[in-house]
Amino acid sequence: MKDFCVEQNTNLENPALIGEILGAADVNIEGLCLTTCEELTVIHLAVEDAETARRVLENSGVKIRGVSEVFVFSKDGKRVTGKPGSFEEICRMLADHGVKIDFGYPAENNRYVFRVDDVAKVRELLE
Repeated sequence: MKDFCVEQNTNLENPALIGEILGAADVNIEGLCLTTCEELTVIHLAVEDAETARRVLENSGVKIRGVSEVFVFSKDGKRVTGKPGSFEEICRMLADHGVKIDFGYPAENNRYVFRVDDVAKVRELLE
């Protein structure tokens, strides 16, 4: 899964416009984080179809600040997510194993999206 970071001057229609553009291209937003500080809005959104997302966003004039590979924690046999305290448990496990988290946010279906410095190590920890 890929995370797209879009950074623009604050515009109340911008998140809706991004949703409209991606929806029209049949790209589902799996996870989303939106923050505003003064005149700046930063939107992180996770999608499976990164190629289509990039194409339609750029063709619509949306400036993409960055694209990152992200790791998605989902419900599994170890019950990593989907329970109270799961966010803390995930962050502590990663920190205890020397994995740096650059950012994270919740996603659909009791999942968390994280950009980490070692995706392979995270996969090993969960196996």
